[in-house]
Amino acid sequence: MKKLSILSLILFATLRSMACDVCGCKLGGLYFGILPQYNTHFIGVRYGHASFKASMLHNSEYLDDEFSHDTYQRIDVMGRYSLSKKFQINFLLPYMHNRMDGSHQKVTSTGIGDPMVLVYYNPFNTGEVLLKNWKHALLIGGGLKLPLGDDKKVDNGKIINRNFQLGSGSLDFLLSANYTLRYNNWGINLESAYKINTANELNYRFGNQMNTSGYLFYYWQTDQVSFLPYTGLYFETAGKHLDGKVRQNNTGGSALFGTMGLQIFRNNFTLNFQYQHPATQNYNSDHIATIEAEERFTVGFLFNFSLKEDTMILIDN
Repeated sequence: MKKLSILSLILFATLRSMACDVCGCKLGGLYFGILPQYNTHFIGVRYGHASFKASMLHNSEYLDDEFSHDTYQRIDVMGRYSLSKKFQINFLLPYMHNRMDGSHQKVTSTGIGDPMVLVYYNPFNTGEVLLKNWKHALLIGGGLKLPLGDDKKVDNGKIINRNFQLGSGSLDFLLSANYTLRYNNWGINLESAYKINTANELNYRFGNQMNTSGYLFYYWQTDQVSFLPYTGLYFETAGKHLDGKVRQNNTGGSALFGTMGLQIFRNNFTLNFQYQHPATQNYNSDHIATIEAEERFTVGFLFNFSLKEDTMILIDN
């Protein structure tokens, strides 16, 4: 569970004989990171890739050991429309490709996922100076995740692991905050998001999810191109799922990722490259199951338009 993915962390087990009883975490999408020119509109696309390994060692002559290698890919169409200097609307529409390659089941799920819409309020003018050479910006907001993606995909007549569904089937509530502080060319970016999940029509509810990141960056400008390398930490966590009132085993957990990335700016265009490596992880697996997150990476492209005179904290010198 991710970005905006909200990123986000989800674990679920389908307790049946023809499926591995543990699977990994969805690649969440509720995060925006270090964004240039807070008062402009933008449209962009972002590709994200995450994978997980899961296994069950039964230590029994009657049951075969099970494994699954789960891959989550998503393409996010994302955008922002600035209503004013204080308010903006952000949206994100994912296209998902989830694949489970397991010892007992192989499943692929592809299609449109659940879109997100958030309204942000900017209490600080991103161009204002705190002290000499200091600038900062804060965005706080909330919104909805809409139940558009398919949440009832079946395999051999049975509903597949809910983690591989394209959507959750539920209307969920989003809270988000993004703060940037800059001194000359150095700066920090802090972002946090929380998703409150509701039950779908099958009375299944994913655990609430949270992700938090903190990055140190350096802004370097040339005559034609500007660069912004950054590094830091990304943390995500989720509660256990509920099927009716029953808490589901092997769901929920947390993970901490070391992150490094690079943004490249030229005129109105922004390229973003990001790599994440799991530092620590603690999934709620039982004594015979293990779940391991692997590396993640994202590549994004943004086009900013309707530029205004008071350009932003990361661009303006």
